[in-house]
Amino acid sequence: METDRYSAADLMELGRQVLTQPQVGFTDRQALATAKILVEADLRGDPDHGIAGGDKLNDICVKVQDDADRLGFKRICNPGHLKKIGKDGDFVVDEQKYPTVMTVDANGLLGHYVALEILPEVVKTARQFGYAKAYIQNSTHFGNCGIYSEMIAESDLAAKVTCTSPAYTKPFIEPQREPSDNRNPYEGVNKRFGTNPIAWSIPYDQGIITIDMATTQRAVSPTIRVANNNTNTLGIQADSSGMLCIGTGDRKKRLRDVHLFLARMDDEAILQKELSNLGYEETIPLESVESGLLKGPAGEDILYPLAFDEVFKKQFWVAPLGGTLFGYKGFGLNMLIELDNVMGGGEPDLIRRLDADGKPETPEWVSQTIEAYAIDVKYPLSEAKRRIGESVRTTRSCGNDLMFLPGEKEQIARRKNWKEGIPLTSDQLKKLEAVARKVGVAFDLKPVS
Repeated sequence: METDRYSAADLMELGRQVLTQPQVGFTDRQALATAKILVEADLRGDPDHGIAGGDKLNDICVKVQDDADRLGFKRICNPGHLKKIGKDGDFVVDEQKYPTVMTVDANGLLGHYVALEILPEVVKTARQFGYAKAYIQNSTHFGNCGIYSEMIAESDLAAKVTCTSPAYTKPFIEPQREPSDNRNPYEGVNKRFGTNPIAWSIPYDQGIITIDMATTQRAVSPTIRVANNNTNTLGIQADSSGMLCIGTGDRKKRLRDVHLFLARMDDEAILQKELSNLGYEETIPLESVESGLLKGPAGEDILYPLAFDEVFKKQFWVAPLGGTLFGYKGFGLNMLIELDNVMGGGEPDLIRRLDADGKPETPEWVSQTIEAYAIDVKYPLSEAKRRIGESVRTTRSCGNDLMFLPGEKEQIARRKNWKEGIPLTSDQLKKLEAVARKVGVAFDLKPVS
């Protein structure tokens, strides 16, 4: 597929223009902060959290235009909506009980903006007291956690950043020593926690070490991307009642009636035969997810998600870190991140609740923590960084030329993409152009020469 490179600055400006359009309604400062974080993800080679594919930018535009009167809430609030309901149009920092810990109510605003506004205060406090932490509640997803932790580490502080998300995984079920042949081990087990990512950065004398990970086998965003691509490939569209349909002509069916059946097939030839029964005359080039990543109700592998619909949201799930056999520690880490966020005002109940038609009953707001702490606790800063660096170099000496340190691939990609431009395929460019034109922004993005 044809690929050209585009400058990070141009992509940020496009994001700013889209988000400041009247029908989207964010201030210049809010839009710039969000566009910056989206593009930073693309620079690091993470398009699932970036601006390049257009999906994340479009998601913001869609959710900020939710009908609050119909749903009873906004999934993303803009300043105009907050003022309409009697708020001051921005987030609120609570009166602090402790000098090193703050709590923040994001009021449903863009999480990227709120986090970037709070981050300097966390750094300032950590420099003064050696430690600082911010709890952010009623926020929206703020993208790649490692971007924020590395920003803190650039100030010669260690950092930890977490975020909750709608439920995508199930509690870990201990494998049975003598499993019953007729018992589904996931019988009665409901989805509980999100992918709940955590990023941890530590600076040293030659750079920054960063681990940025979901507490599930993998982030859910790649599976959603596969589902969205398959939706486009199959031409899945809503009927007059708003229900998604699959198939052509008089063979068309409602997707929710066949989605699970098709998605868990492990033989592509049989899947193609089933698609032909729905009126598709030629072979359909569907994308699949890796085996073991996405699960169905009974713990079976889901290979071909076809849409990010009610079936996906209600029945598909990702295994905890360590998988369904060794996932106890991943489940525990996931739960601890959730509980830590609850301490700061995060949602103790399910973040996503759907009605019988798959429509949201909650705004799906999440919570975040941003934490910074000093590294010069025993030695002067330069000596502390040298000693940490010595440990890093010992680790590197134990590997070979194929080994990457945590965060190293992303840092290499960032330097390359900042210098040469961010690669966009023709399909990604079309999606981005569609978002821009939908809100009335002229699309004149040009590749770097």
